[in-house]
Amino acid sequence: MAQTLPATPIISVIVATRNRREALQQFIDAMGMLPDRPAWELIVVDNGSTDGTNALLATTVRSLPAIIVNEKQPGKSRALNKALKHARGEILLFTDDDVVPDPAWLMGLYKASLDYPNANVFGGRILVNYERIPKWIMKSSNLRTMLVSEQDFGDAICWFAVDQYPIGPNLAVRRQLLDRGSFGWPVNLGPGTKMPLGDERAFLMQLSHPDSRDRLYVPQSVVCHSVRGRQLSIGNALSRCFLGGYAAGLVKRVGTRVGVTADENTLSVARQRLRGLSSSRELFCILARAFGVMAGWASPFARVLYS
Repeated sequence: MAQTLPATPIISVIVATRNRREALQQFIDAMGMLPDRPAWELIVVDNGSTDGTNALLATTVRSLPAIIVNEKQPGKSRALNKALKHARGEILLFTDDDVVPDPAWLMGLYKASLDYPNANVFGGRILVNYERIPKWIMKSSNLRTMLVSEQDFGDAICWFAVDQYPIGPNLAVRRQLLDRGSFGWPVNLGPGTKMPLGDERAFLMQLSHPDSRDRLYVPQSVVCHSVRGRQLSIGNALSRCFLGGYAAGLVKRVGTRVGVTADENTLSVARQRLRGLSSSRELFCILARAFGVMAGWASPFARVLYS
């Protein structure tokens, strides 16, 4: 018998998964250890798994306040959009199937949402398994963000800077933002598409203008993100930086579609990153991202970003 869902969940935890049963099992086990206050629900979208994930999810609904959704068409963004149709929470919290949440994950977010009523977008702290990260990446705050999705600005709550958005598997938005219009995740960006990066910024830019002071960093809301070694070779790093830049360029160009006119200055941002260089490999990565941004800005693909 399925566990009864909370009548009025405060937080909807949303995750898409595809053929990562082992990681998903660890995530679900950790969710089972979370307190039931604030009231929460878990929405898992199976994006066409063939590794027995469906059997795991069938068990999940018997032990957690979970809703299981299926989306056969590949693409994480499509899966998340489908999940939004089922989410009932006041706060929509997006994460990945390969994280382990801290016991205070949801309470930290909930308290911040009460203490900062003007905050509409939230980014929690993302820690990674640092022992798996090469030293040349560890030395660079730029690369730890771009390559392993670390999000750690210290222990104090603070506002994100102008044109800075939460990244990775620990971001949340107030539901009321989505209720104002037909906003959704860009189906032509993100994992499962030809452009596997950039979906988070493209989604959030619809909801929060780059100049807005409504994006809050919440260090008390913590997840640990698993980093796999094959992602961290120099070849993969250069490719990821270029693709990340390309996606940023696309989003920058299409910004006028969602009412955005103030975007990052590519050269200014590149110069800022170059000042803190720690190695020649970091230099190549920064240049790859800059070239990617320029290529994305010039691409005609921008016109179908949200279609």
